[in-house]
Amino acid sequence: MKVVVLAAEAEKALTKLCGIPVARRLLLTLRAADLRDVIVVTGPDGRAVREALGDGEDLGMRLAYVEGEGALPAERLEAMLDGPFLVVEGNYVLDERILGRLAEREGMAIAYDSRARGEMQVVVEEGKVKALSPSGGEGAYVGACRCSPEVLPFLQERDWTASLAQAVRRFDFAAFDVAEIEPYVAEIRRELPTLWFRIESPEDAERCKKALVEGAQKRTLDVLAWYFNRPIESWITYRIADFPITPNMMSVLTYLVAFGVTALLLAGKLLPAALICFVVNVMDGLDGKLARVKGMATRLGQLEHSFDLLYEQSWYMALAWAIHRLRGDLLPLALGFAALLFDSFARHVSMQFRQVMGVALADYAPFDRLFRRFDGRRNIYSIYILLGAIFGVPLYALAAIAGHAFITGAVYVVRAAKHLRDADRGV
Repeated sequence: MKVVVLAAEAEKALTKLCGIPVARRLLLTLRAADLRDVIVVTGPDGRAVREALGDGEDLGMRLAYVEGEGALPAERLEAMLDGPFLVVEGNYVLDERILGRLAEREGMAIAYDSRARGEMQVVVEEGKVKALSPSGGEGAYVGACRCSPEVLPFLQERDWTASLAQAVRRFDFAAFDVAEIEPYVAEIRRELPTLWFRIESPEDAERCKKALVEGAQKRTLDVLAWYFNRPIESWITYRIADFPITPNMMSVLTYLVAFGVTALLLAGKLLPAALICFVVNVMDGLDGKLARVKGMATRLGQLEHSFDLLYEQSWYMALAWAIHRLRGDLLPLALGFAALLFDSFARHVSMQFRQVMGVALADYAPFDRLFRRFDGRRNIYSIYILLGAIFGVPLYALAAIAGHAFITGAVYVVRAAKHLRDADRGV
Protein backbone atom coordinates (compact mmCIF):
# COMPACT_ATOMS: atom_id res chain seq x y z
CA MET A 1 0.00 0.00 0.00
CA LYS A 2 1.24 3.50 -0.85
CA VAL A 3 1.42 6.26 1.72
CA VAL A 4 1.07 9.97 1.03
CA VAL A 5 2.96 12.10 3.56
CA LEU A 6 1.92 15.75 3.76
CA ALA A 7 5.04 17.84 4.34
CA ALA A 8 4.02 21.12 2.73
CA GLU A 9 4.76 22.99 5.96
CA ALA A 10 8.47 22.25 5.93
CA GLU A 11 9.26 24.02 9.19
CA LYS A 12 6.91 21.74 11.14
CA ALA A 13 7.81 18.56 9.27
CA LEU A 14 11.52 19.18 9.86
CA THR A 15 11.26 20.04 13.55
CA LYS A 16 13.92 17.97 15.32
CA LEU A 17 12.74 15.24 17.68
CA CYS A 18 15.50 13.26 19.39
CA GLY A 19 17.94 14.62 16.82
CA ILE A 20 15.81 13.52 13.83
CA PRO A 21 13.34 15.55 11.73
CA VAL A 22 9.78 14.55 12.60
CA ALA A 23 9.03 13.65 8.97
CA ARG A 24 12.05 11.33 8.80
CA ARG A 25 10.99 9.69 12.03
CA LEU A 26 7.60 9.13 10.41
CA LEU A 27 9.35 7.34 7.54
CA LEU A 28 11.12 5.08 10.06
CA THR A 29 7.74 4.26 11.62
CA LEU A 30 6.23 3.52 8.21
CA ARG A 31 9.11 1.17 7.48
CA ALA A 32 8.54 -0.59 10.80
CA ALA A 33 4.91 -1.10 9.72
CA ASP A 34 6.23 -2.47 6.38
CA LEU A 35 4.83 0.49 4.44
CA ARG A 36 7.71 1.34 2.13
CA ASP A 37 6.16 3.05 -0.90
CA VAL A 38 5.83 6.75 0.00
CA ILE A 39 4.84 9.90 -1.88
CA VAL A 40 5.90 13.08 -0.08
CA VAL A 41 3.84 16.18 -0.83
CA THR A 42 5.98 19.28 -0.29
CA GLY A 43 5.35 23.00 -0.59
CA PRO A 44 6.25 25.00 -3.70
CA ASP A 45 9.89 24.91 -2.63
CA GLY A 46 10.37 21.47 -1.19
CA ARG A 47 14.15 21.38 -1.42
CA ALA A 48 14.71 21.37 2.35
CA VAL A 49 12.32 18.44 2.78
CA ARG A 50 13.91 16.50 -0.07
CA GLU A 51 17.39 17.05 1.35
CA ALA A 52 16.30 15.92 4.81
CA LEU A 53 14.47 12.78 3.66
CA GLY A 54 16.51 11.76 0.62
CA ASP A 55 15.35 9.14 -1.85
CA GLY A 56 14.63 6.50 0.80
CA GLU A 57 17.29 4.10 -0.45
CA ASP A 58 19.15 4.14 2.88
CA LEU A 59 15.91 3.08 4.58
CA GLY A 60 14.96 0.44 2.03
CA MET A 61 12.02 2.60 0.94
CA ARG A 62 10.81 4.14 -2.31
CA LEU A 63 10.22 7.88 -2.04
CA ALA A 64 8.68 10.13 -4.68
CA TYR A 65 8.05 13.87 -4.34
CA VAL A 66 5.18 16.04 -5.52
CA GLU A 67 4.90 19.77 -4.93
CA GLY A 68 1.60 21.05 -3.61
CA GLU A 69 0.03 23.96 -1.73
CA GLY A 70 -0.86 22.29 1.56
CA ALA A 71 -3.43 19.79 0.33
CA LEU A 72 -3.19 16.90 -2.09
CA PRO A 73 -2.29 17.84 -5.69
CA ALA A 74 -5.00 15.48 -6.92
CA GLU A 75 -4.33 15.51 -10.64
CA ARG A 76 -0.65 14.60 -10.26
CA LEU A 77 -1.39 11.96 -7.63
CA GLU A 78 -4.05 10.17 -9.65
CA ALA A 79 -1.40 8.78 -11.99
CA MET A 80 0.71 7.60 -9.04
CA LEU A 81 -2.00 5.88 -7.00
CA ASP A 82 -3.58 2.68 -8.26
CA GLY A 83 -5.53 1.63 -5.18
CA PRO A 84 -6.22 2.46 -1.51
CA PHE A 85 -3.60 4.61 0.15
CA LEU A 86 -2.84 6.18 3.51
CA VAL A 87 -2.55 9.93 4.05
CA VAL A 88 -0.40 10.95 7.02
CA GLU A 89 0.46 14.46 8.09
CA GLY A 90 4.21 14.93 8.18
CA ASN A 91 4.34 16.71 11.54
CA TYR A 92 2.78 13.83 13.50
CA VAL A 93 4.54 11.20 15.57
CA LEU A 94 2.48 8.03 15.31
CA ASP A 95 2.70 4.65 16.95
CA GLU A 96 3.64 1.92 14.49
CA ARG A 97 0.53 -0.01 15.54
CA ILE A 98 -1.75 2.84 14.41
CA LEU A 99 -0.33 2.84 10.89
CA GLY A 100 -0.24 -0.94 10.65
CA ARG A 101 -3.87 -1.40 11.75
CA LEU A 102 -5.07 1.45 9.56
CA ALA A 103 -3.39 -0.09 6.51
CA GLU A 104 -5.03 -3.46 7.23
CA ARG A 105 -8.57 -2.07 7.27
CA GLU A 106 -11.07 -2.41 4.45
CA GLY A 107 -12.48 0.69 2.79
CA MET A 108 -11.82 4.26 3.87
CA ALA A 109 -11.25 5.21 7.48
CA ILE A 110 -10.14 8.09 9.67
CA ALA A 111 -8.07 7.48 12.79
CA TYR A 112 -9.07 9.22 15.99
CA ASP A 113 -8.41 8.85 19.71
CA SER A 114 -11.39 8.68 22.04
CA ARG A 115 -9.06 9.34 25.00
CA ALA A 116 -8.05 12.79 23.76
CA ARG A 117 -9.47 16.13 22.70
CA GLY A 118 -7.49 18.00 20.06
CA GLU A 119 -7.90 20.93 17.71
CA MET A 120 -9.93 18.76 15.34
CA GLN A 121 -12.56 16.37 16.69
CA VAL A 122 -14.04 13.39 14.88
CA VAL A 123 -17.80 13.15 15.16
CA VAL A 124 -18.83 9.49 15.06
CA GLU A 125 -22.23 8.00 14.43
CA GLU A 126 -22.80 4.23 14.26
CA GLY A 127 -19.14 3.54 13.58
CA LYS A 128 -18.87 6.05 10.73
CA VAL A 129 -17.36 9.52 10.64
CA LYS A 130 -20.19 12.00 10.44
CA ALA A 131 -18.06 15.15 10.47
CA LEU A 132 -14.82 16.80 11.55
CA SER A 133 -15.37 19.59 14.01
CA PRO A 134 -13.30 21.86 16.30
CA SER A 135 -15.50 20.67 19.17
CA GLY A 136 -18.19 18.22 20.09
CA GLY A 137 -16.66 15.05 18.69
CA GLU A 138 -15.92 11.64 20.17
CA GLY A 139 -12.16 12.09 20.08
CA ALA A 140 -9.17 13.83 18.51
CA TYR A 141 -8.15 13.30 14.90
CA VAL A 142 -4.63 11.80 14.99
CA GLY A 143 -3.33 12.88 11.59
CA ALA A 144 -3.88 9.74 9.53
CA CYS A 145 -6.58 8.29 7.30
CA ARG A 146 -7.13 5.60 4.68
CA CYS A 147 -8.51 6.76 1.34
CA SER A 148 -9.42 5.50 -2.09
CA PRO A 149 -8.50 7.23 -5.37
CA GLU A 150 -12.08 8.35 -6.07
CA VAL A 151 -11.89 10.92 -3.25
CA LEU A 152 -8.86 12.72 -4.73
CA PRO A 153 -10.87 15.36 -6.63
CA PHE A 154 -12.51 16.36 -3.33
CA LEU A 155 -9.23 16.74 -1.41
CA GLN A 156 -8.04 20.01 -2.89
CA GLU A 157 -8.71 22.59 -0.19
CA ARG A 158 -5.56 24.45 0.85
CA ASP A 159 -6.16 23.43 4.45
CA TRP A 160 -5.87 19.65 4.75
CA THR A 161 -8.39 19.15 7.56
CA ALA A 162 -10.91 21.29 5.71
CA SER A 163 -10.27 19.21 2.63
CA LEU A 164 -10.79 15.99 4.57
CA ALA A 165 -13.95 17.39 6.18
CA GLN A 166 -15.32 18.06 2.71
CA ALA A 167 -14.59 14.49 1.64
CA VAL A 168 -16.35 13.16 4.75
CA ARG A 169 -19.54 14.92 3.64
CA ARG A 170 -19.47 13.08 0.30
CA PHE A 171 -18.09 9.64 1.14
CA ASP A 172 -18.39 7.05 3.90
CA PHE A 173 -15.35 6.91 6.19
CA ALA A 174 -15.24 4.36 8.99
CA ALA A 175 -14.16 5.66 12.38
CA PHE A 176 -10.99 3.96 13.62
CA ASP A 177 -10.45 4.48 17.35
CA VAL A 178 -6.74 3.98 18.12
CA ALA A 179 -7.59 3.64 21.82
CA GLU A 180 -8.99 0.19 21.04
CA ILE A 181 -5.71 -1.22 19.72
CA GLU A 182 -4.33 -4.06 21.85
CA PRO A 183 -2.01 -2.30 24.31
CA TYR A 184 0.31 -5.23 25.12
CA VAL A 185 3.74 -4.94 23.47
CA ALA A 186 5.78 -8.13 23.68
CA GLU A 187 9.11 -6.38 23.09
CA ILE A 188 8.83 -4.36 26.30
CA ARG A 189 6.75 -6.95 28.16
CA ARG A 190 4.01 -4.57 29.21
CA GLU A 191 0.92 -2.75 28.11
CA LEU A 192 1.68 0.51 26.34
CA PRO A 193 -1.29 2.59 25.12
CA THR A 194 -0.89 3.78 21.54
CA LEU A 195 0.98 7.07 21.40
CA TRP A 196 0.64 9.95 18.97
CA PHE A 197 1.76 13.56 19.02
CA ARG A 198 1.15 16.54 16.80
CA ILE A 199 4.40 18.51 16.56
CA GLU A 200 3.90 22.21 15.97
CA SER A 201 6.94 23.59 17.83
CA PRO A 202 10.17 22.61 19.62
CA GLU A 203 8.16 22.66 22.86
CA ASP A 204 5.83 19.99 21.44
CA ALA A 205 8.87 17.95 20.45
CA GLU A 206 10.26 18.19 23.98
CA ARG A 207 6.97 16.95 25.48
CA CYS A 208 6.88 14.12 22.97
CA LYS A 209 10.48 13.19 23.79
CA LYS A 210 9.62 12.82 27.48
CA ALA A 211 6.67 10.58 26.64
CA LEU A 212 8.83 8.45 24.32
CA VAL A 213 11.50 7.95 26.98
CA GLU A 214 8.85 6.89 29.50
CA GLY A 215 7.29 4.53 26.97
CA ALA A 216 10.64 2.91 26.15
CA GLN A 217 10.90 1.27 29.57
CA LYS A 218 10.45 -2.48 29.82
CA ARG A 219 8.43 -4.05 32.62
CA THR A 220 9.10 -7.19 34.71
CA LEU A 221 12.79 -6.58 35.30
CA ASP A 222 14.91 -8.02 38.09
CA VAL A 223 15.28 -5.95 41.25
CA LEU A 224 18.69 -4.50 40.32
CA ALA A 225 17.57 -3.52 36.83
CA TRP A 226 14.33 -1.98 38.13
CA TYR A 227 15.63 0.01 41.07
CA PHE A 228 19.20 0.78 39.94
CA ASN A 229 19.62 0.49 36.16
CA ARG A 230 16.20 1.79 35.07
CA PRO A 231 16.39 5.37 36.41
CA ILE A 232 20.00 5.77 35.26
CA GLU A 233 19.20 4.45 31.78
CA SER A 234 16.23 6.78 31.43
CA TRP A 235 18.28 9.76 32.62
CA ILE A 236 21.06 9.03 30.14
CA THR A 237 18.69 8.22 27.26
CA TYR A 238 16.86 11.51 27.67
CA ARG A 239 20.13 13.45 27.49
CA ILE A 240 21.82 11.65 24.61
CA ALA A 241 18.73 11.21 22.41
CA ASP A 242 19.34 14.53 20.64
CA PHE A 243 22.89 13.59 19.65
CA PRO A 244 23.72 11.67 16.43
CA ILE A 245 24.26 8.43 18.36
CA THR A 246 22.55 5.45 16.81
CA PRO A 247 21.43 2.33 18.71
CA ASN A 248 23.97 0.27 16.75
CA MET A 249 26.78 2.58 17.85
CA MET A 250 25.70 2.14 21.46
CA SER A 251 25.55 -1.64 21.01
CA VAL A 252 29.10 -1.80 19.63
CA LEU A 253 30.42 0.37 22.45
CA THR A 254 28.67 -1.88 24.99
CA TYR A 255 30.23 -5.00 23.47
CA LEU A 256 33.72 -3.47 23.56
CA VAL A 257 33.39 -2.64 27.25
CA ALA A 258 31.76 -6.02 27.98
CA PHE A 259 34.57 -8.01 26.40
CA GLY A 260 36.97 -5.78 28.31
CA VAL A 261 35.37 -7.28 31.43
CA THR A 262 36.08 -10.75 30.03
CA ALA A 263 39.74 -9.81 29.56
CA LEU A 264 39.99 -8.50 33.13
CA LEU A 265 38.44 -11.67 34.51
CA LEU A 266 40.86 -13.83 32.54
CA ALA A 267 43.71 -11.76 33.96
CA GLY A 268 42.46 -12.40 37.46
CA LYS A 269 41.56 -8.75 38.14
CA LEU A 270 38.22 -9.62 39.66
CA LEU A 271 37.32 -6.41 41.51
CA PRO A 272 37.80 -4.01 38.54
CA ALA A 273 35.95 -6.49 36.33
CA ALA A 274 33.08 -6.75 38.82
CA LEU A 275 32.71 -2.98 39.03
CA ILE A 276 32.69 -2.57 35.25
CA CYS A 277 30.03 -5.29 35.04
CA PHE A 278 27.58 -2.79 36.54
CA VAL A 279 28.58 -0.18 33.94
CA VAL A 280 27.88 -2.71 31.18
CA ASN A 281 24.52 -3.58 32.75
CA VAL A 282 23.44 0.06 32.42
CA MET A 283 24.94 0.49 28.94
CA ASP A 284 23.14 -2.63 27.71
CA GLY A 285 19.75 -1.00 28.26
CA LEU A 286 20.60 2.14 26.32
CA ASP A 287 20.65 0.77 22.77
CA GLY A 288 17.12 -0.62 22.99
CA LYS A 289 15.79 2.53 24.60
CA LEU A 290 17.49 4.73 22.00
CA ALA A 291 16.01 2.58 19.23
CA ARG A 292 12.50 2.98 20.60
CA VAL A 293 12.87 6.68 21.39
CA LYS A 294 14.38 7.55 18.00
CA GLY A 295 12.04 5.22 16.13
CA MET A 296 15.07 3.30 14.82
CA ALA A 297 14.18 -0.22 15.98
CA THR A 298 15.07 -2.75 13.26
CA ARG A 299 15.00 -6.49 12.72
CA LEU A 300 18.80 -6.43 12.61
CA GLY A 301 18.79 -5.00 16.11
CA GLN A 302 17.31 -8.25 17.41
CA LEU A 303 20.76 -9.81 17.03
CA GLU A 304 21.70 -7.76 20.08
CA HIS A 305 20.31 -10.52 22.29
CA SER A 306 22.62 -13.08 20.73
CA PHE A 307 25.67 -10.88 21.33
CA ASP A 308 24.45 -10.30 24.88
CA LEU A 309 24.47 -14.06 25.40
CA LEU A 310 27.99 -14.26 23.95
CA TYR A 311 29.62 -11.75 26.26
CA GLU A 312 27.61 -12.74 29.34
CA GLN A 313 28.61 -16.36 29.09
CA SER A 314 32.18 -15.36 28.33
CA TRP A 315 32.16 -13.71 31.77
CA TYR A 316 31.14 -16.89 33.53
CA MET A 317 33.71 -18.99 31.71
CA ALA A 318 36.44 -16.39 32.23
CA LEU A 319 35.61 -16.27 35.94
CA ALA A 320 35.80 -20.07 36.13
CA TRP A 321 39.17 -20.07 34.37
CA ALA A 322 40.56 -17.35 36.64
CA ILE A 323 39.52 -19.30 39.77
CA HIS A 324 40.94 -22.51 38.26
CA ARG A 325 44.30 -20.78 37.85
CA LEU A 326 44.18 -19.62 41.46
CA ARG A 327 43.21 -23.02 42.92
CA GLY A 328 44.66 -25.48 40.44
CA ASP A 329 41.75 -27.96 40.63
CA LEU A 330 38.87 -28.70 38.25
CA LEU A 331 35.98 -27.66 40.51
CA PRO A 332 35.80 -24.08 39.14
CA LEU A 333 35.68 -25.40 35.57
CA ALA A 334 32.89 -27.82 36.51
CA LEU A 335 30.91 -25.01 38.14
CA GLY A 336 31.53 -22.79 35.12
CA PHE A 337 30.28 -25.52 32.81
CA ALA A 338 27.15 -25.97 34.95
CA ALA A 339 26.49 -22.21 34.93
CA LEU A 340 26.72 -22.12 31.13
CA LEU A 341 24.55 -25.22 30.74
CA PHE A 342 21.69 -24.12 32.96
CA ASP A 343 21.81 -20.47 31.87
CA SER A 344 21.54 -21.57 28.23
CA PHE A 345 18.69 -23.95 29.06
CA ALA A 346 16.71 -21.25 30.90
CA ARG A 347 17.16 -18.82 28.01
CA HIS A 348 16.07 -21.40 25.45
CA VAL A 349 12.93 -22.32 27.41
CA SER A 350 12.03 -18.63 27.63
CA MET A 351 12.68 -18.08 23.92
CA GLN A 352 10.70 -21.15 22.89
CA PHE A 353 7.74 -20.13 25.06
CA ARG A 354 7.63 -16.66 23.55
CA GLN A 355 7.77 -18.07 20.01
CA VAL A 356 4.82 -20.36 20.72
CA MET A 357 2.64 -18.12 22.89
CA GLY A 358 3.58 -14.66 21.61
CA VAL A 359 4.07 -13.45 25.19
CA ALA A 360 7.21 -13.55 27.31
CA LEU A 361 7.16 -16.28 29.96
CA ALA A 362 8.30 -13.69 32.50
CA ASP A 363 5.11 -11.71 31.87
CA TYR A 364 2.58 -14.50 31.46
CA ALA A 365 1.15 -14.80 34.98
CA PRO A 366 1.51 -13.07 38.38
CA PHE A 367 3.90 -15.73 39.72
CA ASP A 368 6.09 -15.46 36.61
CA ARG A 369 6.29 -11.69 36.95
CA LEU A 370 7.23 -12.04 40.62
CA PHE A 371 9.87 -14.70 39.92
CA ARG A 372 11.33 -12.51 37.15
CA ARG A 373 12.35 -10.05 39.87
CA PHE A 374 14.76 -12.61 41.31
CA ASP A 375 15.53 -15.09 38.52
CA GLY A 376 19.06 -15.81 37.38
CA ARG A 377 20.56 -13.47 34.83
CA ARG A 378 23.45 -11.07 34.28
CA ASN A 379 22.36 -8.33 36.69
CA ILE A 380 21.99 -10.74 39.62
CA TYR A 381 25.13 -12.67 38.73
CA SER A 382 27.08 -9.39 38.70
CA ILE A 383 26.23 -8.99 42.38
CA TYR A 384 27.66 -12.44 43.10
CA ILE A 385 30.86 -11.61 41.20
CA LEU A 386 31.26 -8.34 43.10
CA LEU A 387 30.68 -9.95 46.51
CA GLY A 388 33.08 -12.76 45.64
CA ALA A 389 35.76 -10.24 44.68
CA ILE A 390 35.26 -8.03 47.75
CA PHE A 391 35.32 -10.87 50.28
CA GLY A 392 37.92 -12.97 48.49
CA VAL A 393 35.61 -15.93 47.86
CA PRO A 394 35.21 -16.03 44.06
CA LEU A 395 34.54 -19.80 44.10
CA TYR A 396 31.42 -19.21 46.18
CA ALA A 397 30.33 -16.55 43.71
CA LEU A 398 30.69 -19.03 40.84
CA ALA A 399 28.80 -21.70 42.81
CA ALA A 400 26.01 -19.20 43.50
CA ILE A 401 25.76 -18.38 39.79
CA ALA A 402 25.56 -22.07 38.86
CA GLY A 403 22.97 -22.77 41.56
CA HIS A 404 20.85 -19.76 40.65
CA ALA A 405 20.97 -20.73 36.97
CA PHE A 406 19.84 -24.26 37.87
CA ILE A 407 16.89 -22.98 39.94
CA THR A 408 15.92 -20.55 37.17
CA GLY A 409 15.98 -23.27 34.51
CA ALA A 410 13.94 -25.61 36.71
CA VAL A 411 11.28 -23.00 37.48
CA TYR A 412 11.12 -21.86 33.87
CA VAL A 413 10.59 -25.33 32.45
CA VAL A 414 7.92 -26.23 35.04
CA ARG A 415 6.02 -22.98 34.50
CA ALA A 416 6.32 -23.14 30.71
CA ALA A 417 5.10 -26.74 30.66
CA LYS A 418 2.09 -25.79 32.81
CA HIS A 419 1.10 -22.83 30.62
CA LEU A 420 1.59 -24.76 27.37
CA ARG A 421 -0.43 -27.70 28.68
CA ASP A 422 -3.20 -25.36 29.77
CA ALA A 423 -3.18 -23.80 26.30
CA ASP A 424 -3.48 -27.27 24.72
CA ARG A 425 -6.49 -27.96 26.93
CA GLY A 426 -8.04 -24.61 26.15
CA VAL A 427 -7.90 -23.55 29.81
